Amino acid sequence: MSKNVTIIPPSEGKPAILRVAAYCRVSTDSDDQATSYASQIRTYTELISQHEGWELVDIYADGPVKIGLNQKHPTARGALV
Repeated sequence: MSKNVTIIPPSEGKPAILRVAAYCRVSTDSDDQATSYASQIRTYTELISQHEGWELVDIYADGPVKIGLNQKHPTARGALV
């Protein structure tokens, strides 16, 4: 029995749009950490928007809450700012 093998070479170049996600984290439940969290979101959002060809897909976050997601913040896990 003869085997057919098709070799598919890797594509050259980069995709037209790079889909980017950010990850923000706080380690305690103190008020200053909430400010840090908001600052991280702002920084990542601005940084990603400054790159032509980058698309912000999502911002993921976790924090001191036992289940791993800081539910105090409306942007935690899956909601864009």
